[in-house]
Formats: sequence, C-alpha cells, structure tokens
Amino acid sequence: MYLKPQFTVLLQNNDAPAEKTILEVAESLKVPLNELREIEKEIQRLNELMEIMNAKRRSIQKIIDDHNVILAPARRLPQDVLHEIFLNCLPTHRNPNVEFSESPLLLTRICSSWRAIALSSPRMWSKVHIVLPRFSSGDTARRQRFADAVLLKCNILRKWLGQSGTFPLSLSITHPGACAMEYEPARAMFNLLLSFADRWSDVQLSMSEDVYHKLQGKMDPTKFSSLKSLDITLHTKYYGNNVHSPPIQLLAAPNLCRLAISAIWTTLRMTRNLVQPIWNNITHITLSSITDKYLPLLLKKSYNLVFGDFRVNPSPWDAEPLVDQEETPLPRLESLSIDDSGAQETMDALFNAIKAPALSKLSYRWSYPSGIHDDDDPSMPLPAPVIPLLKNSALISNLLLDGYLSSKDTQECLRHAAGVTHVAFGKPLLRVGDGLLHMDSDTPPDNFDLRILCVGSSGVTPLPRLESLEAYQLSSLTDDDLLDLITSRINASLRGETAALKFIKIDFLRRRQKDITEEVSRLAKEAGIEVKLDSTYTAATS
Repeated sequence: MYLKPQFTVLLQNNDAPAEKTILEVAESLKVPLNELREIEKEIQRLNELMEIMNAKRRSIQKIIDDHNVILAPARRLPQDVLHEIFLNCLPTHRNPNVEFSESPLLLTRICSSWRAIALSSPRMWSKVHIVLPRFSSGDTARRQRFADAVLLKCNILRKWLGQSGTFPLSLSITHPGACAMEYEPARAMFNLLLSFADRWSDVQLSMSEDVYHKLQGKMDPTKFSSLKSLDITLHTKYYGNNVHSPPIQLLAAPNLCRLAISAIWTTLRMTRNLVQPIWNNITHITLSSITDKYLPLLLKKSYNLVFGDFRVNPSPWDAEPLVDQEETPLPRLESLSIDDSGAQETMDALFNAIKAPALSKLSYRWSYPSGIHDDDDPSMPLPAPVIPLLKNSALISNLLLDGYLSSKDTQECLRHAAGVTHVAFGKPLLRVGDGLLHMDSDTPPDNFDLRILCVGSSGVTPLPRLESLEAYQLSSLTDDDLLDLITSRINASLRGETAALKFIKIDFLRRRQKDITEEVSRLAKEAGIEVKLDSTYTAATS
C-alpha cells in the first residue's frame, strides 16, 4: 500500500484539490482505513491475550517464589551461623540505639524464628546507647505523656539488658541537659543501669558535670568489678583556682585499665583528686587537660602505661609540687601524644626523665608561637623539650610533629629519629562548606620545610628508613621542590642509602603549579618501586 503518484504531487503545495481529485482520494482511502481497523482489532486481541498471559505469569511466579522461600538458604542456616550474621548486623561505629529501626530490635520484628534466635543471643544485647531523658516542662498532660514515655523506655531497656545474660556490658550514656534540675527524669533510668553495675565493662558517659554528680550519688566503685574502660566527657563549670570539682567515683573501680577524661577542672591536678584509679592497673590514658606539674606525678604512678594522650597546660596555681629529676620508667609505653603548652623548664625535666624503651609512636605538638628564649641570650630560643625523649627512644617508627617548632628544632628531632618509617608534619585542616579548609589559628601554616628531607642537602641522611610522608598546610613549597624531594629519595634508595619512599600525602594551601604525577610514576617505574602520591591543592578560609 502506497500513495498514488498523482496524489504525491499535492503534498508538495497547499493548493486546493479539484472535486474529481477529492473523490479519487476518498475512494483510495477506503482500503487503508479497512486495513487499519483490522490491525487495531488484532492489537486489541493481542493486548487482551498479553494481559491474560501476564496474569498467568504472575500467578506462576508467585508459586515459584513461595517454593523458593521454602528452599531459601537462609532457612537452612544453622543457628550458630545466624547468630554470627545477626552480630554483624549491629552498628560498628557506635553502640546500638534502643530503636525498632535498627538492630538488634529490628531483627525481632522479621519473623518468629528470627525473633527467637535474636532473643537467645545474649551477646547481641550486651551493647546499648542510651540518651537519658531531660526535664519536660508544660501542662500536666504534657508532663504525664513525658513520664509515660520515660517509663516505656525504662521497660524496654530493662528487657534489653535482661537479654544480655552474663555478658560484660558496653554502655554509652548521654544526657542533653545542662543543669542539675534536669536530672530527676533521668534518675530512674540511671538507677536501672546501676542495677547492672557488676557487669559494666566498657562505658562512655557524656553529660554536664552537675547532672553526672547528681546521678552518681553515693556510687560504690567496688561494685563495678568488671569495669575495664571508662570514657567520660563532663561539661564543666569554673570552680576557681583553689576548689576541686567533685570526684568521679568510677575512677576507683578496682579493675579499670583504660581511662579517657574530658573534663578540664577534674584532670588538671589529677593526682590530687579525692578519688584515684589504681594507677598500676592503668594501661591507656587520655586526658583533655593536666598541668605540667602533675603530669610527671601521674606518669610516675603509671608504670604499666601502654598508651598516653595528654593536653598539657601551665599551672594556674602558685603552690605546685616541684618536678624532680628522677627517672620515670615506662617500660611498656608504646604510644605517646603530647600537646605541650607547659613551662619549658618543667617539660624539659619531664622528657629527660621519661625512659620508654618500647616507645614506637610519638605525636608532639608545641604550642609556643615564638618559642622560649634563653635568659642569658634572649636572641637564642631554647630547644624544644621533646628532643631528649627522641634521643632516648630508639624504637620510634611513627612520628608526628606539629605546632611552633623552629626549623632547627625540626632538624634536631629528625636527627634523633633514624628509625622512623612514617612521619607527619602538622594535621589536616577542617573542611567546611564547598570543600574549603578552615584554618586553625593555633597551627601555623608553612611551619615545616620539607626540603630538609632531601638526601644530599646536608652531610647527614635524614630519616634513612622513611617510607611514608605526610605534611599539611603548605604553601611555600613548590611542586618542583616536591619533585626534587621525591627524586632524591628514590635515587638514594637505589644507592642503598635510604629505604624506598612509598607513600606521600601533601595538602597545599595554594593552587597547583604543575602536575608532577606522571614524572613521579616514571621515576618509580624506572626504580622498580611503587610510589603513591596524594597531593591536594585547596584555598583556605580564616
């Protein structure tokens, strides 16, 4: 079927057709119209057949799906395997919330058999994150609804912990309130948690100091016989220079070995607190604040310390204990992080006294903007206090330097760090909107000149075992400088003078000047080694 030639001509203009032509076109149109009607009928028939067949397919598929449900491998998994799968459904970055939208409560709502398995797995219920309720104001009806909600949550929590059997408990407890008047609604829930005190093992607490001290009441530390790890953040108030904040009773738990406290006035004079840990048991300590006079006393008591992280402040008190020059043996210490704002003389004495033969990781930040100067020669800054520790610790392989270290101090630190395989200068900046970087006013940019790591730049080979390099907040170092550094380390490794540098991460506070990636890849390939270069170029905001 096609259009007749005489009609085709009429499609090329807009002229009115003759009467005879109109009759001929109408006659010629009858055949295709009839064919179209037949085709539409066939399409309708086929569509109806498709609907019938689709309905049959859905019915058959449902039968197949039902059979497959019966044959599903999950139905045949042994209970012990399902236990392990369920355990791996729990959050890994925090303790699970008391919410039906996440495991383990979610697993109890799938089917009766899964519910039975979940409820028979006490380890699943041994971890929980609890937000203690704060005070609710308003009319009587609103307060009653709040009280009912607290009671319901207490009942759920009681059943949750009841399912944990005899497993040690990992608890993270927070309270959003700011003052003691808000602690009353939380008392019932906290008392419920205290009824399981003998199984508290790993505990994180975050709340205001007032609320915590009201909640702890006359807590008996001896009841917390399973407590191994305590991480407590107390939002503190100022007590003045001569008044101690109330004691944290949990510190005296008999088997406590890991301790992290962020509560400024609680830890400044840690060894004078009314409640003390059994220091010989402590292996891990993180303190957000401690004075330069009390850190030496704490370390002397912590003979078995493995990990220490301290922010050291100058003492605000006039009458403080004198730091003696006796050795401070820390034979098991492996990792030490010091943010040093302490007095030069005191910190010098401390770092000279520390004897840590097993120390392998050191992070040091010096917070003095212009260094401390010699009284006899004001133009001559005194060396960074940490240098003696580097001299005495031959096993350090991971080193981070930050803060206001001079170029001379940095070189001196590196000179005594021959065993270091990973070094980092500075820390990453905070990223805000649109990926921009927020400058930390306490951290000076361009404080470290990486060119000192070039082999051949001096008579001494710096960090001969270096394999991994990180540096942040750089703008003066050019891309050519970085290429020269990498080239010198690769060539030195070929000569057997240094280890091969395998990883470089540099954050620049400027735009890229040239792309050195291909050149680094070429040099590495020729040397038969693999070098990963990760360099970022970003503007900073103040």
